[in-house]
Amino acid sequence: MSQFSFLQKNLIKAEQLLLEQSVKKILFSEATYQIEIFDKESAHSFSPFLHIDDQGKILEGFCSCNEAEETQSCAHLAAAYLTIFNGNLQPLHVRFRHSFWNCLCQIFCNRHGYEAKALRKKEEAYEIRSSTNKLLFHIEPLTAATKKYLHTLFFERAVETEETSLKFSNLTLDELQLWKEGNPSHRLKYELCFWSDLAKWLMLLQESKKPYTISFEEKEKHLPSWLSVQFTDVLKIECYLSEVHWPQLIPVLKTVDSPLVVHGQPYSYIRAIRYNESDKKLFIEMDQSQKQQQEEKAKGIGVGDFIFIPRKGFFPAIIDPIFEQREISAQKIGKIFFKHAPILQRFLNKPIHAGNNRIQYDLFFDAEERLHIECYLFEKKDLQKKSSARFGNWVYLEKKGFFQVENWLFDGITKVIERADVSEFVSQHKAWLNSFPLFQTHVYTIESQLRFFVTASKQLRFEAAIEMLEAEDKISDFGAWIYVKNQGFFAKRTQLQTGSIYSGLTIEKDRVAEFIQMHREELENVKRFFSPICPILKSGYEISLKSKQVFIQSIIQLLPEYQDKNVQFFDEFTYVENQGFYEIAFEQRLKKKYMPSACISKEQEANFILYDLDTLVDQIITLQKELTKPHSLQVEIRNLEPIKKNKHFQWRMQLVFISELGEVDAKEIWQATIENRPYLFTPAGLITLKQSRFNWLKVIRKQQWDAKSFLRCTTLDWLRITVFEEIKAPEGRSTQALQTRKWLEGISQFETQTPMDLTGFRSRLRAYQETGVHWLWFLYTYGLSGMLCDEMGLGKTHQAMGLIAAVFNELQKRAKFLVVCPTSVIYHWEELLKNFLPEVRVLTFYGVGRNFDLFTTQADLLLTSYGVLRSEKTLLSQYTFDLIVFDEVQNAKNSQSQTHKALKTLNAHMRLGLTGTPIENSLLELRSLFEVILPGYLPQEAHFKHLFVNPIEKGQDQARKVLLKRLVDPFILRRKKKEVLLELPEKIEEISYCDLSEEQKNLYKAAFFQQKSQLMQQIEDESKPLPYLHVFALLSTLKQICDHPCLINKQFDEFHKHRSGKWDLFVQLLQETRDSGQKLVVFSQYLNMLSLIEKYLKEQNIGFAAIRGSTRNRKEMLDRFKQDPTCEVFVASLQAAGVGVDLVSASVVIHYDRWWNPARENQATDRVHRIGQNRGVQVFKLVTKNTIEEHIHKVIEKKQALMEGVIEFTDQDQIKKLNREELIHLINLIDQDVKKI
Repeated sequence: MSQFSFLQKNLIKAEQLLLEQSVKKILFSEATYQIEIFDKESAHSFSPFLHIDDQGKILEGFCSCNEAEETQSCAHLAAAYLTIFNGNLQPLHVRFRHSFWNCLCQIFCNRHGYEAKALRKKEEAYEIRSSTNKLLFHIEPLTAATKKYLHTLFFERAVETEETSLKFSNLTLDELQLWKEGNPSHRLKYELCFWSDLAKWLMLLQESKKPYTISFEEKEKHLPSWLSVQFTDVLKIECYLSEVHWPQLIPVLKTVDSPLVVHGQPYSYIRAIRYNESDKKLFIEMDQSQKQQQEEKAKGIGVGDFIFIPRKGFFPAIIDPIFEQREISAQKIGKIFFKHAPILQRFLNKPIHAGNNRIQYDLFFDAEERLHIECYLFEKKDLQKKSSARFGNWVYLEKKGFFQVENWLFDGITKVIERADVSEFVSQHKAWLNSFPLFQTHVYTIESQLRFFVTASKQLRFEAAIEMLEAEDKISDFGAWIYVKNQGFFAKRTQLQTGSIYSGLTIEKDRVAEFIQMHREELENVKRFFSPICPILKSGYEISLKSKQVFIQSIIQLLPEYQDKNVQFFDEFTYVENQGFYEIAFEQRLKKKYMPSACISKEQEANFILYDLDTLVDQIITLQKELTKPHSLQVEIRNLEPIKKNKHFQWRMQLVFISELGEVDAKEIWQATIENRPYLFTPAGLITLKQSRFNWLKVIRKQQWDAKSFLRCTTLDWLRITVFEEIKAPEGRSTQALQTRKWLEGISQFETQTPMDLTGFRSRLRAYQETGVHWLWFLYTYGLSGMLCDEMGLGKTHQAMGLIAAVFNELQKRAKFLVVCPTSVIYHWEELLKNFLPEVRVLTFYGVGRNFDLFTTQADLLLTSYGVLRSEKTLLSQYTFDLIVFDEVQNAKNSQSQTHKALKTLNAHMRLGLTGTPIENSLLELRSLFEVILPGYLPQEAHFKHLFVNPIEKGQDQARKVLLKRLVDPFILRRKKKEVLLELPEKIEEISYCDLSEEQKNLYKAAFFQQKSQLMQQIEDESKPLPYLHVFALLSTLKQICDHPCLINKQFDEFHKHRSGKWDLFVQLLQETRDSGQKLVVFSQYLNMLSLIEKYLKEQNIGFAAIRGSTRNRKEMLDRFKQDPTCEVFVASLQAAGVGVDLVSASVVIHYDRWWNPARENQATDRVHRIGQNRGVQVFKLVTKNTIEEHIHKVIEKKQALMEGVIEFTDQDQIKKLNREELIHLINLIDQDVKKI
C-alpha cells in the first residue's frame, strides 16, 4: 500500500477520521470506489472517488472538498484509501474477488439466476426451493434494519445505467456494446444483480469485525451438503451445497473463520533435509518406499486438487514439486522458507528460529562523509562472515542456524549512501534514524542567516552564518540537514525548512531565472532579494531584411535614474546591485536569444517566420513590408486570350496576387510552391504557402509558363482554378479588359463561339434536349469531358447521338467514335444509330469473329460492350478516339473492378458518361466515375477521403459539400422529368434486344427440331388444312423459352440456377428504374412468368402489387400501387390490365414478351400514359435476337394496319391471318436462326 501521494497532515487527519468512525458508506465495483465520509469539522459528508489498480496504485481520484480542488489531495481521499486496505496488504476489491462471500454468491447466482423472482417470502425470511420442494436457500433478517435492507435489495432495486452506477466504469468497449445491444456478459449480469450486492454487504460486515459463525452439516464418507452462516444480531443464511460446488469453495475457506480447515502438505516420505554452508544449498534425502506408501494410503474423498477427510478437513492432493528435487539452490531457499517453514523445521539438520528476530544496524561516516549502514543480528559484522547468508526474510549464522528476521530496511547486508544522497535519505527515514542515538533527528533546527550577491561572472551565490554551535563541535552540512558528531542530524532553517537554499549554493548565470521561478516563495524571505522598482521604461523589436536574412534588433529603454547604473539581465529578471531582482512584466519581456540583436540563420528562418514571429507581434516596434502578413490576398486576371491547339482551345493568361501592401506575379508564388517553400517574401507582404488555397498551383507544369510569366492552361485547368480561387476580373474599359471579361463570361455561361452543326441527325430534339446537346458541344469545343445524368426516359442516348453528329460534321466526317454499353442494350444502340445517324458507319465489335481492322478502314463508330472492352483493352487502348461514349457508366463505379481499370486505359479527346442513376449517393463512387471521365481531375483517393468523404459523410461539413459541388458541377448535367416536362409528353417506345443464354439455345434447338419435319410436311401438303394449332403450340413453346428456361422445366424454386438473356435485361431495367425513383409496370402473357417475377421481387424485398384474371381485390391492389411509396412495381397480365385500370403513378412500362396484337399492347401501355400522368412514359418491348420474337415483330408490324382496332382477337386468331407461304417462310426463318445460334 503506497501513501506517498498524500501529505503527512492529510494522513494524520485521515487516521483521526477512521478513529471517529467517520466512514459511513462504502460503494465499490472492481477497482472503482466511492466512500462516504462525514467530516465533523465542516459538518458535511463527502464522497471521495478513487480508481486504483490491484497493487493499490492510485490511477484517478477526486473529492468535492475545497482542498482537493486546489491541491488534488485531501484527508477524505486519504481516509478512503486507508479504508480500502483496512490494515491488509491487498485492496478491498482484490480481497473481495477471492473471498468466501463472493464465491458463495456466484454459486447462488449460477444456480438460481440473476432475478429475485426465485425468492419466496416465508414469514420474516426468504426462501428458494426446488421443483420437488427441497429447500435450497434460506435467508432470515434478525433486525428490522436488516429486514428493510433485504427487501430493498431484492425487490426495490433502482435501475442502474452508465450515468448512475459505478458498475459500468470498469467495462471494456466490447462489454459495453453487448450491454447496449441487450446481450450483456455474465460478469456484468452478476455485477448488476442482487447476489453481487449481497456478497459485498457480507464482506463489509466481516471487514467491520461483526461477529459471525460458519458451520457445516457433515456426514460420514460424504462432503458436507448444508451450510449455515450467522452474523450475530444481523442475519442468518442457510443453503444447500452440491458436491460440484466444493472445488470452488475450498480455496476461499481460508478467508473466513471456518470449522473446516485446509491443511498444509504431508511429506512423511522425506527422510532429511541438509544445508551445506559452503554451497549455500539444501539437499533433500527421500525414502521412495515411504513416499509410495503415503500416496497409496491417502484416503478420503477427492475434491479437485484436495482430499476431504471427515472431521479433519481438506488436504492437498498434489505435492509441491519443489520437494521432488534433491537439490535446492540459494535463490529458492527464501521461497521454500516462506511457503514451507514447518516442513523445514521438521526435517532440516540446522536449527530454525521462527518469530520476530529483529535485525540490527551499525551506522558510521567514512572520510568522504558517505554514510555506511551494516546489518547484523547478534554482533557487528556477523552477517558479513563467509559462512553467513541471507535468504529473503531469513538469515543463516554459523553454528546457530536459521533465523526469521523482520524490519529489513533494504536488500542486502550493507548499504552505502553517497554524500549527495544523505539529505534525502535522512528526510525519508527520520523515524528509523531516531532509534540510533548518535544519528537521531532533532525536532529543533539550526538557524542560519542567508545573504546573496552576484559575482563578476554573473553567478548567484548564497552564504550563511550558523549560530548556537560550539566551536569544538564537528559538523557536516548536507543541505537540508546538518550532522553534528555524536549528536545527530539537525534540520537547517534558512527562514524556511525546505533545504532548497543553503549556504554555499551557487547558481550559474544561465540557470538564475529558472532558479528564482522555482523557489520564489523561499526567496521572498531572503532579505532585499526582490526589488520593488522596474528599471525598464519601454522594450520591443525592430525586424527587417538585411542581405536577404531576417534581422532582429532588441530595443530596451531604461528609466532616466537607471541609465548610469549597471542593470544586468537574467532572462525575465533584471538585477541592480543593492536593490535586488525584479521580474520584468510579460509584455515588456524580451527573449534572450534576440538580445541585443540576432540574425536569423537560413536553418532557423522557417521556424521563426511560421511560429515565432506571431508570438512577437505585440512587441514589434517596426516591421518591414515584406515580413508583414497581408490582411487579404486576392487573385486578379489581367489578360485572357484563347489559343487554338490540337483541335481544342487553350488559354493564355496573366495572373497576379494583390494585397493592401502591393502585388506579386502568380509565377513567383508557383515557383515557391514547387520548391516546397513554406513562405515567400513579396511586395504584397509575407505569404505563407502551407495553405490549401495554393494547392492548385502545384499541378501547373513548368512548360505552361512562357517567358513573360503568362500561364498557358486548358479550360479544365481554368475551371479547377476557379473552384479554389475567386478570380477577380480586370476593371476598366480597355480593349484587353473588355475582351477578357467577355471570355470569362462565356466560360461561366457554358457558351462557345464554335457553331454546332447537326446535319444528318434524323431526330427532333425537345427544348431541354437541345440544351443538353449545346452543353455537350461546349465541353467538346473546350477540350472537356463530362457526364449526362438525366433521369431515365429523358433521352440521354439521343442527346449523345446529337453530339456525335456535331463532332462528325465538325471533323468533316473523318471522326472516330467509340460507344461502350452493357451487353443488354448493344442491339438497342445498333438500331438507334441506324435510324437516326444513317451516314455514320457503325461496326458492332461484339461476339465471335469480331475484327477491329474493319473499324480503321470501313467504319466511323465502334460499338462494343463492357465485357468485350475488358478482353480487348490492350487493343483498344492503342487507338485515340475523337469521342468515347460510356452508356450506363455506373458500371465503372468500383475503382477496383476490371471494368474501371479497362476504361482508364482508353484514349480520347472527349469522354462522355451516360447514367440515369444519381451519383451523389457515394462520394468515392463519384470519384471513381470522374477518374474514368476526367482522369486526374479530382484528388488522389486518400486525399479525397480526407478532403471530402470523411468531413461530409461523417461530419456533415456543409463547407466541404459546397466545395465539392463547385468542383464537379461544370461536368455534370442532371435533369428530372418533373423539371423539364410541363405537359403530357409522347410516350417513348423502344425495342430492347437481348441474346439467348447457352441453356436457352439448347432448349430452343431441341424444341424446334423435335417438331420441324412433321410440321413442314403438314404445311406443304396443300390437300390438307393448315395445322394452325400445331404451329401455335410450337411458337408458344419457343416464346416461353425466350422468356426463361423455368417456363419449360418448371424448376421455379431454383430459377437462380438458370440463365436467361431476357431476364438479365429485365433485372437491369428494373434496377435503373428504382435508382431513378420511378415506378414500373411489367406485363407478360404467361402466368408462370408473372409468378417468377413476383418470386424475385419478394426475395429482393421490393414492394409490388399484382393483378391477373383471377384477382378479386383489384381495387386494393391498384390503390396500394398508387398510394404506397414503397410499392415500386406493378405485375400484370395483358388481359387483366387492359380495361378499367389506372396506373399513372408509374412512368416505365416493360412488355416482357410480345403480344401478337399491338393494339392489345398499346391499350395496356395507355393504362400508364394517360391524363393525370405528369412524367414522361418510357416503354420497353423486350425482343430476343435471332429468335421467333424478332420475326413475329416484323410480321405483326407489316400487318398492323389490318389488325389495328381488333383488340378482341387472341394470339391464335392472329396466326390464322398468316397464309401457307407466310407460315413456310416463318418456319424457314426460324430454321436459319437455329443454325446461327
